[in-house]
Amino acid sequence: MRMFSSRNIRRSGMALAMLVTVGLTTGFTNMSTGNLTVTASVAGACLIGNATLAFGAYNPTSATAVSATTNVTLTCTLSTPFGISMSAGAATGATVTTRAMTITGGGTSTLGYGLYQDSTHMTNWTNNNSYTATSSATSLTNTVPIYGQIPASEAAPVGSYTDTVVMTVNF
Repeated sequence: MRMFSSRNIRRSGMALAMLVTVGLTTGFTNMSTGNLTVTASVAGACLIGNATLAFGAYNPTSATAVSATTNVTLTCTLSTPFGISMSAGAATGATVTTRAMTITGGGTSTLGYGLYQDSTHMTNWTNNNSYTATSSATSLTNTVPIYGQIPASEAAPVGSYTDTVVMTVNF
């Protein structure tokens, strides 16, 4: 009679594994608990996107101003106070109250325009945080409208005009 058959060894190994497992889970007689404190800090942040304000065709002989609207998207941490500033643009001699687009192709002709915070064209965008708000309390995305207007009867030669205004968000 064989005492160490492979079947007996397998049974003995399984029994030993069960004893070790039971001993590990029930072999402790005392217990103590502690708390793990988990912390994080959310920093205020805002990113400002790019936008394009396209006036389309402008007729300098018309007695009607041409208006256009666009939106700039800000991505901010929730409930973050911010201010938006806009530069005067790239045209020589432009200011935040007298912005100008320059004819493309290397010329010096300009076409005046204004940027406003309201659809009535009364509140000018300036370079000193003239637009202030607090970001949404429920969404990271915030949309801010930008209103533009080219005055009526602005004398300018035929061509395409462009300007680049730097938008800055401070938070």
